[in-house]
Amino acid sequence: MTTTVQKWGNSQGIRLSKEILATADINCGDKVDIYVADDVITIRKIKAKKIDLLFENYKGDYVPTELSWGEPIGGELW
Repeated sequence: MTTTVQKWGNSQGIRLSKEILATADINCGDKVDIYVADDVITIRKIKAKKIDLLFENYKGDYVPTELSWGEPIGGELW
């Protein structure tokens, strides 16, 4: 695909066709990483981490504690 860099406000932009985005599995609202190496711009979709991966090293050792916020200094109701 050939396209042209265009001015958008104070920036420049490149339009990507829906076919290219579909091939890369990128949809509106998805977060992407953009980086440059050797004059090549790469756009990569950031894949959301699944909840089980986020907690894979959790051992169940968290113990909630109550925090002291000090004495009221205004009209707070405690």
